Amino acid sequence: MNNLEFVQKTELFSYSGTNCIRNDYYHNACQLCVDICPENAFHLVRNKLTLFSNECIECAACIGSCPTEALSIANFDSNAYTKSFAANENKLLSCKKTTACLGAFDVHHYITMALDSDVEPICDLSHCKDCALNKDKKVEGFIRGEIAKANNFLSECGVEAVVRTLEEKVEEENSRRMVFKKAFSKMQNAAKEEKDSAKTLPMTLEYQRNSNNSGLPLKFLHLKEALRTNLSKLSTSSHASNFGIFAKKEISFQDCTNCGDCVQFCPTEALLKSADKHGINFNVGNCIACGICDHICKTDAIKTGVGIDLVNVAYDRGEELVHYEMVMCHECRCPYPYRGGDPICDRCANYKQDFDHIFTLAKDI
Repeated sequence: MNNLEFVQKTELFSYSGTNCIRNDYYHNACQLCVDICPENAFHLVRNKLTLFSNECIECAACIGSCPTEALSIANFDSNAYTKSFAANENKLLSCKKTTACLGAFDVHHYITMALDSDVEPICDLSHCKDCALNKDKKVEGFIRGEIAKANNFLSECGVEAVVRTLEEKVEEENSRRMVFKKAFSKMQNAAKEEKDSAKTLPMTLEYQRNSNNSGLPLKFLHLKEALRTNLSKLSTSSHASNFGIFAKKEISFQDCTNCGDCVQFCPTEALLKSADKHGINFNVGNCIACGICDHICKTDAIKTGVGIDLVNVAYDRGEELVHYEMVMCHECRCPYPYRGGDPICDRCANYKQDFDHIFTLAKDI
């Protein structure tokens, strides 16, 4: 990972332009955080995502929407919470008690928690409808949508566990003693978090700063670990659907020019050149279904295939998508992927077809 980082910050909230998928590839149209932000703190300036820090209220509602974890907040780490969820006694995810806004989680987190824990996670949505952040019902819609995707995945895999929701507010003791007890507890936790944060970086930030990682979001890595650990809970691993999470790539031998653009712009190293540089390999366990490779291919040679095998995802099983014999073009003397016939590259063949008449001699007319 690049050590040079472009980061915009408020007191607690951070946006990393280095990790932003839209900034990584100019033509990417991702604007999920722009759409969900209740205060319109994100703006597109010259097609680049920019945080207007004076408009951000540090609510964390946008964090789960980011596919590459470019958004973070100092006082809550979704990945750290997900990783420790199985050991927590309290299985209730509530913005009033245990977590930041549930918009900080996405489908990867919910599936991981459901697989890793013996007790099903419960999401407290009783406050969402009337929440000040829920303008135009966007935040609540996102949260419910991610829970629905997680439950669809679990159901299709035959997993008994689901992500449950709490729809009615629970009556709480409102005595003076309880108010002071909660306030004191929050002060204790805040002091502990401040002390701990001075010693260690949040889990996600520490992972991102590790130069050995491939750029794969930590939530995706945790999901793969959960799948490996809990494969026995899955009644089947092969599915016709990609669940909107994974992607299986295919490359047309006839259309691919082996230019390498898809490899160069893949943000997670899911696409890699073969050892001899004459082919392209694919690691399905590193693909986040961003679609950059589909868009950047000039000849439309790369497509998203149908179906997924979760065993291949969990264990990073790679495959060779395409491989060529490179030969010398007899016109321009440059190597090109040979597909049979006369040894002439597409560029020269097209040029010869379009402009051959210009070089016709008078005696041949």
